[in-house]
Amino acid sequence: MIKKITGIQELYNFTGLKRTPIANHFDILTHEETYPDTLKMVAAHRRDFFSVIFLENQQSGEMHINQNTHASMNDILFFQSPQHVFSFIRGESMKGFLLFFTADFLLPYIKDIVAEYTFFSSVESNVFQLNKKEKEETTDLFKIILREQKNENLCKFLIAALLEKSKKIQEKYHTIEQAIPTEFQLVNTFKRLVSNHFIEHKSVAYYAEKLNLTANYLNDRIKVHTGKTAKEHITSRILLEAKNMLLYTDMDIAEISYTLQFNEPSYFGKFFKKHTQQTPKKFRDNQ
Repeated sequence: MIKKITGIQELYNFTGLKRTPIANHFDILTHEETYPDTLKMVAAHRRDFFSVIFLENQQSGEMHINQNTHASMNDILFFQSPQHVFSFIRGESMKGFLLFFTADFLLPYIKDIVAEYTFFSSVESNVFQLNKKEKEETTDLFKIILREQKNENLCKFLIAALLEKSKKIQEKYHTIEQAIPTEFQLVNTFKRLVSNHFIEHKSVAYYAEKLNLTANYLNDRIKVHTGKTAKEHITSRILLEAKNMLLYTDMDIAEISYTLQFNEPSYFGKFFKKHTQQTPKKFRDNQ
Protein backbone atom coordinates (compact mmCIF):
# COMPACT_ATOMS: atom_id res chain seq x y z
CA MET A 1 0.00 0.00 0.00
CA ILE A 2 1.07 3.57 -0.61
CA LYS A 3 2.51 5.35 2.41
CA LYS A 4 -0.27 6.84 4.54
CA ILE A 5 0.58 9.63 6.95
CA THR A 6 -1.74 9.35 9.93
CA GLY A 7 -1.04 12.64 11.69
CA ILE A 8 0.68 16.00 11.43
CA GLN A 9 3.59 14.92 13.65
CA GLU A 10 4.09 11.83 11.49
CA LEU A 11 4.26 14.08 8.41
CA TYR A 12 7.03 16.10 10.04
CA ASN A 13 8.92 12.93 10.92
CA PHE A 14 8.45 11.62 7.37
CA THR A 15 9.74 14.84 5.79
CA GLY A 16 12.61 15.36 8.25
CA LEU A 17 11.19 18.53 9.80
CA LYS A 18 12.21 18.95 13.43
CA ARG A 19 9.00 20.45 14.76
CA THR A 20 6.14 19.69 17.14
CA PRO A 21 2.72 20.85 15.87
CA ILE A 22 0.65 23.31 17.87
CA ALA A 23 -1.88 20.52 18.44
CA ASN A 24 -2.51 17.01 17.15
CA HIS A 25 -5.27 18.29 14.87
CA PHE A 26 -3.93 21.70 13.79
CA ASP A 27 -0.73 23.50 12.86
CA ILE A 28 0.40 26.50 10.83
CA LEU A 29 3.91 27.58 9.88
CA THR A 30 5.82 29.43 7.19
CA HIS A 31 7.90 27.77 4.49
CA GLU A 32 10.91 29.58 5.90
CA GLU A 33 10.53 27.57 9.13
CA THR A 34 10.96 24.30 7.24
CA TYR A 35 14.62 25.07 6.39
CA PRO A 36 17.13 23.51 6.57
CA ASP A 37 15.66 20.25 7.87
CA THR A 38 13.09 19.11 5.29
CA LEU A 39 14.24 16.41 2.90
CA LYS A 40 15.06 17.43 -0.66
CA MET A 41 12.57 14.95 -2.09
CA VAL A 42 9.49 13.61 -0.29
CA ALA A 43 8.08 10.50 -1.97
CA ALA A 44 4.43 9.94 -2.89
CA HIS A 45 2.11 9.59 0.09
CA ARG A 46 -1.40 10.24 1.33
CA ARG A 47 -2.31 12.26 4.41
CA ASP A 48 -5.34 11.59 6.59
CA PHE A 49 -5.77 15.33 7.20
CA PHE A 50 -6.18 18.47 5.12
CA SER A 51 -3.54 20.90 3.85
CA VAL A 52 -3.82 24.44 2.51
CA ILE A 53 -0.51 25.68 1.16
CA PHE A 54 0.47 29.05 -0.25
CA LEU A 55 3.69 29.39 -2.25
CA GLU A 56 4.81 32.94 -2.91
CA ASN A 57 7.85 31.74 -4.84
CA GLN A 58 8.47 28.15 -5.85
CA GLN A 59 12.07 28.62 -6.96
CA SER A 60 13.65 25.37 -8.18
CA GLY A 61 11.19 22.99 -6.52
CA GLU A 62 8.50 20.82 -8.07
CA MET A 63 5.08 19.65 -6.95
CA HIS A 64 3.58 16.55 -8.51
CA ILE A 65 -0.16 16.67 -8.29
CA ASN A 66 -3.00 16.28 -10.80
CA GLN A 67 -0.61 14.53 -13.24
CA ASN A 68 1.20 17.82 -13.78
CA THR A 69 4.59 18.98 -12.64
CA HIS A 70 4.19 22.43 -11.13
CA ALA A 71 7.51 24.26 -11.17
CA SER A 72 8.83 27.84 -11.15
CA MET A 73 5.41 29.23 -10.26
CA ASN A 74 4.58 32.16 -8.01
CA ASP A 75 1.57 33.01 -5.84
CA ILE A 76 0.12 29.49 -5.86
CA LEU A 77 -2.61 28.34 -3.50
CA PHE A 78 -3.26 24.61 -3.40
CA PHE A 79 -5.28 22.13 -1.41
CA GLN A 80 -4.81 18.52 -0.34
CA SER A 81 -7.15 16.04 1.30
CA PRO A 82 -6.96 12.34 2.19
CA GLN A 83 -8.04 11.68 -1.42
CA HIS A 84 -4.75 12.97 -2.85
CA VAL A 85 -1.41 11.35 -3.52
CA PHE A 86 1.29 13.99 -3.26
CA SER A 87 5.04 14.22 -3.68
CA PHE A 88 7.45 17.10 -4.07
CA ILE A 89 11.01 18.20 -4.61
CA ARG A 90 11.74 21.07 -2.27
CA GLY A 91 13.03 24.27 -3.83
CA GLU A 92 15.54 26.63 -2.28
CA SER A 93 14.37 29.53 -0.13
CA MET A 94 10.64 29.11 -0.73
CA LYS A 95 8.30 31.58 0.97
CA GLY A 96 4.68 31.24 1.99
CA PHE A 97 2.51 29.35 4.47
CA LEU A 98 1.52 25.77 5.32
CA LEU A 99 -1.73 25.08 7.15
CA PHE A 100 -2.72 21.59 8.35
CA PHE A 101 -5.91 20.49 10.09
CA THR A 102 -7.98 17.36 10.61
CA ALA A 103 -11.66 17.02 9.69
CA ASP A 104 -12.54 16.95 13.40
CA PHE A 105 -10.89 20.31 13.99
CA LEU A 106 -13.62 22.22 12.13
CA LEU A 107 -16.53 20.43 13.83
CA PRO A 108 -19.31 21.30 14.46
CA TYR A 109 -19.12 24.20 12.01
CA ILE A 110 -18.15 22.21 8.90
CA LYS A 111 -19.28 18.57 8.88
CA ASP A 112 -18.16 17.42 5.40
CA ILE A 113 -15.17 19.43 4.23
CA VAL A 114 -14.83 17.89 0.74
CA ALA A 115 -18.56 18.24 -0.01
CA GLU A 116 -18.58 21.87 1.12
CA TYR A 117 -15.24 22.81 -0.47
CA THR A 118 -14.80 20.75 -3.62
CA PHE A 119 -11.27 22.02 -4.29
CA PHE A 120 -10.30 19.29 -1.80
CA SER A 121 -11.70 16.63 -4.17
CA SER A 122 -9.33 14.51 -6.26
CA VAL A 123 -11.40 15.11 -9.42
CA GLU A 124 -11.47 18.91 -9.13
CA SER A 125 -8.80 21.53 -9.79
CA ASN A 126 -6.99 22.17 -6.55
CA VAL A 127 -4.15 24.45 -7.67
CA PHE A 128 -4.96 28.14 -8.17
CA GLN A 129 -2.71 31.00 -9.19
CA LEU A 130 -3.70 34.17 -7.37
CA ASN A 131 -3.89 37.68 -8.74
CA LYS A 132 -2.58 40.61 -6.70
CA LYS A 133 -5.81 41.26 -4.78
CA GLU A 134 -6.41 37.55 -4.08
CA LYS A 135 -2.85 37.18 -2.86
CA GLU A 136 -3.15 40.12 -0.47
CA GLU A 137 -6.47 38.93 1.00
CA THR A 138 -5.28 35.32 1.31
CA THR A 139 -1.93 36.11 2.90
CA ASP A 140 -3.64 38.47 5.36
CA LEU A 141 -5.77 35.54 6.56
CA PHE A 142 -2.74 33.27 6.87
CA LYS A 143 -0.93 35.93 8.89
CA ILE A 144 -3.85 36.33 11.29
CA ILE A 145 -4.12 32.55 11.78
CA LEU A 146 -0.37 32.41 12.43
CA ARG A 147 -0.63 35.22 14.97
CA GLU A 148 -3.68 33.68 16.72
CA GLN A 149 -2.45 30.07 16.54
CA LYS A 150 -2.88 29.46 20.28
CA ASN A 151 -6.57 30.42 20.17
CA GLU A 152 -8.15 27.30 18.65
CA ASN A 153 -11.73 28.57 18.63
CA LEU A 154 -10.76 31.73 16.79
CA CYS A 155 -8.59 29.76 14.36
CA LYS A 156 -11.56 27.58 13.42
CA PHE A 157 -13.47 30.66 12.26
CA LEU A 158 -10.41 32.08 10.52
CA ILE A 159 -9.82 28.82 8.62
CA ALA A 160 -13.49 28.76 7.64
CA ALA A 161 -13.07 32.32 6.34
CA LEU A 162 -9.99 31.23 4.35
CA LEU A 163 -11.94 28.34 2.82
CA GLU A 164 -14.85 30.63 1.93
CA LYS A 165 -12.43 33.04 0.27
CA SER A 166 -10.92 30.11 -1.63
CA LYS A 167 -14.39 29.06 -2.81
CA LYS A 168 -14.76 32.47 -4.48
CA ILE A 169 -11.42 31.96 -6.23
CA GLN A 170 -12.54 28.50 -7.34
CA GLU A 171 -15.74 29.96 -8.85
CA LYS A 172 -13.60 32.12 -11.11
CA TYR A 173 -11.67 29.07 -12.27
CA HIS A 174 -14.89 27.14 -12.86
CA THR A 175 -16.09 29.89 -15.17
CA ILE A 176 -12.90 29.50 -17.20
CA GLU A 177 -13.10 25.69 -17.22
CA GLN A 178 -16.72 25.68 -18.38
CA ALA A 179 -15.52 27.28 -21.60
CA ILE A 180 -13.21 24.30 -22.24
CA PRO A 181 -14.67 21.67 -24.63
CA THR A 182 -16.01 18.51 -22.97
CA GLU A 183 -13.24 16.26 -24.28
CA PHE A 184 -10.54 18.50 -22.85
CA GLN A 185 -12.36 18.33 -19.51
CA LEU A 186 -12.17 14.53 -19.87
CA VAL A 187 -8.40 14.77 -20.32
CA ASN A 188 -8.03 16.96 -17.23
CA THR A 189 -10.19 14.65 -15.10
CA PHE A 190 -8.25 11.60 -16.30
CA LYS A 191 -4.95 13.26 -15.38
CA ARG A 192 -6.22 14.08 -11.91
CA LEU A 193 -7.33 10.50 -11.37
CA VAL A 194 -3.97 9.15 -12.51
CA SER A 195 -2.13 11.50 -10.17
CA ASN A 196 -4.09 10.22 -7.21
CA HIS A 197 -4.13 6.49 -8.01
CA PHE A 198 -1.06 5.73 -10.15
CA ILE A 199 0.66 3.72 -7.44
CA GLU A 200 -2.23 1.44 -6.60
CA HIS A 201 -3.78 1.27 -10.08
CA LYS A 202 -1.64 0.93 -13.19
CA SER A 203 -4.25 -0.34 -15.68
CA VAL A 204 -6.27 1.76 -18.12
CA ALA A 205 -9.34 -0.32 -17.26
CA TYR A 206 -9.46 1.14 -13.73
CA TYR A 207 -9.58 4.73 -14.98
CA ALA A 208 -12.02 3.89 -17.77
CA GLU A 209 -14.41 2.41 -15.21
CA LYS A 210 -14.12 5.54 -13.05
CA LEU A 211 -15.03 7.64 -16.08
CA ASN A 212 -17.80 5.29 -17.28
CA LEU A 213 -15.95 4.57 -20.52
CA THR A 214 -14.38 1.56 -22.19
CA ALA A 215 -10.60 1.24 -21.99
CA ASN A 216 -10.24 1.40 -25.79
CA TYR A 217 -12.34 4.56 -26.04
CA LEU A 218 -10.41 6.26 -23.22
CA ASN A 219 -7.07 5.36 -24.83
CA ASP A 220 -8.27 6.74 -28.16
CA ARG A 221 -9.63 10.06 -26.84
CA ILE A 222 -6.62 10.72 -24.62
CA LYS A 223 -4.26 10.07 -27.54
CA VAL A 224 -6.24 12.33 -29.88
CA HIS A 225 -5.90 15.27 -27.50
CA THR A 226 -2.46 14.69 -25.96
CA GLY A 227 -0.53 12.60 -28.46
CA LYS A 228 -0.07 9.87 -25.83
CA THR A 229 -2.34 6.99 -24.90
CA ALA A 230 -3.87 6.68 -21.45
CA LYS A 231 -1.42 3.87 -20.71
CA GLU A 232 1.53 6.09 -21.68
CA HIS A 233 0.32 8.77 -19.26
CA ILE A 234 0.16 6.24 -16.43
CA THR A 235 3.63 4.95 -17.30
CA SER A 236 5.04 8.49 -17.45
CA ARG A 237 3.73 9.29 -13.98
CA ILE A 238 5.25 6.12 -12.50
CA LEU A 239 8.59 6.84 -14.19
CA LEU A 240 8.60 10.43 -12.97
CA GLU A 241 8.15 9.29 -9.38
CA ALA A 242 10.78 6.56 -9.78
CA LYS A 243 13.34 8.96 -11.27
CA ASN A 244 12.80 11.51 -8.52
CA MET A 245 13.28 8.88 -5.82
CA LEU A 246 16.43 7.61 -7.52
CA LEU A 247 17.83 11.14 -7.81
CA TYR A 248 16.75 12.79 -4.57
CA THR A 249 16.47 10.06 -1.92
CA ASP A 250 18.85 7.50 -0.46
CA MET A 251 16.24 4.73 -0.73
CA ASP A 252 17.69 1.57 -2.23
CA ILE A 253 16.18 0.21 -5.44
CA ALA A 254 14.24 -2.51 -3.63
CA GLU A 255 12.63 0.11 -1.35
CA ILE A 256 11.67 2.22 -4.36
CA SER A 257 10.23 -0.84 -6.06
CA TYR A 258 8.00 -1.71 -3.11
CA THR A 259 7.01 1.94 -2.58
CA LEU A 260 5.74 1.99 -6.16
CA GLN A 261 3.98 -1.34 -5.50
CA PHE A 262 5.87 -3.58 -7.89
CA ASN A 263 5.65 -7.18 -6.65
CA GLU A 264 9.39 -7.74 -7.02
CA PRO A 265 12.39 -5.43 -7.55
CA SER A 266 13.13 -7.39 -10.71
CA TYR A 267 9.76 -6.38 -12.17
CA PHE A 268 10.51 -2.75 -11.41
CA GLY A 269 13.96 -3.08 -13.00
CA LYS A 270 12.50 -4.55 -16.20
CA PHE A 271 9.79 -1.86 -16.32
CA PHE A 272 12.31 0.95 -15.82
CA LYS A 273 14.78 -0.37 -18.39
CA LYS A 274 12.03 -0.96 -20.97
CA HIS A 275 11.02 2.69 -20.86
CA THR A 276 14.39 4.39 -20.27
CA GLN A 277 16.91 1.97 -21.80
CA GLN A 278 18.78 2.07 -18.48
CA THR A 279 18.63 0.06 -15.29
CA PRO A 280 17.60 2.00 -12.18
CA LYS A 281 21.16 1.69 -10.83
CA LYS A 282 22.73 3.00 -14.04
CA PHE A 283 20.27 5.90 -14.15
CA ARG A 284 21.18 6.85 -10.56
CA ASP A 285 24.93 6.46 -11.13
CA ASN A 286 24.93 8.55 -14.31
CA GLN A 287 23.26 11.61 -12.81
